[in-house]
Amino acid sequence: MFSGVVEQISPVLELKTQSKNIKLLLRRPAAYSSLKEGESISVEGVCLTLESFDKKTMVFSLGPETLKITGWTSKKLKKKTCNLERSITLQSPIGGHLLTGHIDGLAMVKQIKKQGGSLIVQIEIPGEFKNFFFKKGYIALNGVSLTINKLKGSCLEICLIPKTLKLTNLSYIKKGDLLNFEVDYMFRFFVHGFEAFYKKVQAK
Repeated sequence: MFSGVVEQISPVLELKTQSKNIKLLLRRPAAYSSLKEGESISVEGVCLTLESFDKKTMVFSLGPETLKITGWTSKKLKKKTCNLERSITLQSPIGGHLLTGHIDGLAMVKQIKKQGGSLIVQIEIPGEFKNFFFKKGYIALNGVSLTINKLKGSCLEICLIPKTLKLTNLSYIKKGDLLNFEVDYMFRFFVHGFEAFYKKVQAK
């Protein structure tokens, strides 16, 4: 599990294509001094397993399902800088909201407006997910926990404050970009539970 509070950003150093997988090498942040092989790290909101590491690099494998849902290719990943967060523990503060690292799909950036030192960003999500979001609810974009300020249909508006822009790669986004998104899983449980209850009531 993760909290959606990005700890580090790290550039892609190397990519190796192996059959239908891509081996991803990221720069190891100096703050990550106590890594363990096999631990989970959120990379752009995607829960990945740390396969190996040395003093300078961290290695992950991107399987077919991850590549399919993110749309990642070697060309898209080249020169990319990724948001990172190590998995939380029961003692960890949760500054954002709970994330699984199992992203739901891609959200398109439709509009970006500057407002002071912040950015007001409008994104569009696939229509089948619109019932999972509500005003002042949560969405995770590239692994960053964000609050929904406005919504209309499949379009959501969020605000990127200066601190978020400084600490994450969301400062680089532009109109037309596709961002990994994850639904608030607690609200997902509520929606699924309500739908199941409603179907039972309708069946009586």
